[in-house]
Amino acid sequence: MESRPPAFKGDLLAIEHVHVFSTSKRLLRTGTTLIALVALVSTAQIAFAQIDANPAEAGPAIATAFVPSLPDSPGFTKSTLDDASSSSVDDTADADPESTPASMPRHRLATHHDITVEPGQVVHTLSAHQKVRLGLVQSFTLFSVMGWTASAGYSHLVNGSPNYGTDSGAFGMRLGATALRNTSQNIMSNAVFAPIFHQDPRYYKMGDGHNFAKRAIYAATRAIVTKSDDGALQPNYSLLSGNLVGAALTNTYYPRMNQGFTETAKTFGTSVGGSAIGFVVSEFLYDALDFTHLQMLK
Repeated sequence: MESRPPAFKGDLLAIEHVHVFSTSKRLLRTGTTLIALVALVSTAQIAFAQIDANPAEAGPAIATAFVPSLPDSPGFTKSTLDDASSSSVDDTADADPESTPASMPRHRLATHHDITVEPGQVVHTLSAHQKVRLGLVQSFTLFSVMGWTASAGYSHLVNGSPNYGTDSGAFGMRLGATALRNTSQNIMSNAVFAPIFHQDPRYYKMGDGHNFAKRAIYAATRAIVTKSDDGALQPNYSLLSGNLVGAALTNTYYPRMNQGFTETAKTFGTSVGGSAIGFVVSEFLYDALDFTHLQMLK
């Protein structure tokens, strides 16, 4: 009569083999997705580099009649790239100290690398090529890594989607999945859809001089409302489209229980909420640093 231990060991080996095969297959799908995403962005970069960034010549403007009545950021100075380049970053040095707000930044020229525009900064319209570069560069910053970690940490604490479990290995898998989702969403929003919809992917801070509630509402609603290249308010088609595509791509690397239409819709909603939280953090980050006497981190 055969003993059970050998058969039991055989069962364990079979289960382990299936698990390794499943993991390898999922990693292969993830790698394929990344390659497709990089190819799409590269193609977009080549194509959009030929697009004139002047919204007056880019085609008919997107209708904005149904944009909800929400607080907007203070007026900002638009300029062309040549005008911005000729401006001095120290042009406030000769200004009357009494007429210069204390909160006005020393460097008033916003470059094409800045994803956040301070009140009073001079900005120029981004070309399609600059939006592509901005989307790629801003996808891999310290702020992005902090966002990935916070999101994965919260999901791990509540054992939420993606459901990998609650051990240390599960946290690593969650962190990787969160980084992949957020990066794909950011690249799709800023590098692909922002040029297509002729929208400005930068965040314009409301800043001091307004109460906390107004600033918080303004920041959170930037997930659904943004500025076009000419400064007009529009629904944030770029971010919403990018988050939708990023949520759909999770079907290639999320656990099976987190795939499908319903789960993708939940992922999309969570991503939009995460974007709103990110804007609120951007609005109040320096205020928090000042409050905690950590100005040197600025």
